[in-house]
Amino acid sequence: MSAQTLHAAGILDRSRPTGLSLHPFRGIRRSQHALARDHEPAFYILEQRRGAALLQRGMIGTLDLTTSQRAILPHEHVIADKVALQRRIIRLAGGNPEPLLLACHGADDAHEVMAQITGRRPDTTVEAPDGIRHSLWRCADVGHQRVIAADFGVRSALIADGHHRYAAALKHRRRFGGRCGPWDRILALVVDTRRHPLHLGAIHRHLPDLASHEAAARAAAVATVEEVCPRTHLQPHPGELILLGDDRRWSVTAPRTGEVRAALAGHPEAWQSLDAAVLHHLFIDRVWRTQSGSHKVSYLPDLTHAPTTGTLALLAPPREDDVRRLAEGGTRMPQKSTSFGPKPLPWLVTYHHGFQTRGSVEE
Repeated sequence: MSAQTLHAAGILDRSRPTGLSLHPFRGIRRSQHALARDHEPAFYILEQRRGAALLQRGMIGTLDLTTSQRAILPHEHVIADKVALQRRIIRLAGGNPEPLLLACHGADDAHEVMAQITGRRPDTTVEAPDGIRHSLWRCADVGHQRVIAADFGVRSALIADGHHRYAAALKHRRRFGGRCGPWDRILALVVDTRRHPLHLGAIHRHLPDLASHEAAARAAAVATVEEVCPRTHLQPHPGELILLGDDRRWSVTAPRTGEVRAALAGHPEAWQSLDAAVLHHLFIDRVWRTQSGSHKVSYLPDLTHAPTTGTLALLAPPREDDVRRLAEGGTRMPQKSTSFGPKPLPWLVTYHHGFQTRGSVEE
């Protein structure tokens, strides 16, 4: 597909900022033992494998924050302290060492380009401690870059991971008062999840100061609570919370409708069917509230090293289509509601502001 054809079709018309504006950049690649600085702008194809199994394939570029906001679908609220931390990382690193993880649908033309390029040996391969092999291919051909930019330029994308990095980048660019520069872009990995579905897990909660038997007893005042065998009832179903602690396990279901509505007053109606919202606003903030305020809460994306004291509250993961539907309708989920993966390695390829010059694939 030629550049003239793309312009004739209006695909590269930047006056229509309805899709992702993805750009090549001069990256710093990490190999197993060294760093390599690329002097020509490139997109980077990332592939993640465990053994022979292909886990993910996607395209890394820089997302233009000035023209892509209508195409970006955040689905979670953010925590101010975590946004501040990510802003500090941008300043200390001089850019972005870790991309946003964006989930889109379609991108057939970009897929064809990726299939051609990944037929050769990768430019960079890193074996992670968890056994996942991360491979990068540079896409420096301008013709290929135009096809990639055009394909993603008509698509929206869900932020699967990186809400705090995205919010921090928007705040960081406001420091420059509208002056153009490399801070107008952020590193992003775009994955077509129809071809390469992401794993979507829940993020569980740990309340270290609340005994599990006390949590279960209080929950019984507003919901159905049943103690279950810890060896057979392992994962919660949608609409169910599992409470763990002291080698005991309780199933919490069917919270009273009136209690849920009262707890979520002032929040979107859709939150009444979100387990994370019900957990926080009904149970943590009301039912389990202490005289000195709410309990301390920590977030656990997996239970590999789960604490054995206090109360663990397990949630069922939502479905990606449901997350996207809420985001498209303008409804954000409570903070830390989802855990998408696999995630790219930090510092695998870095977008350093000092190494960039402004430009685009049309020039």
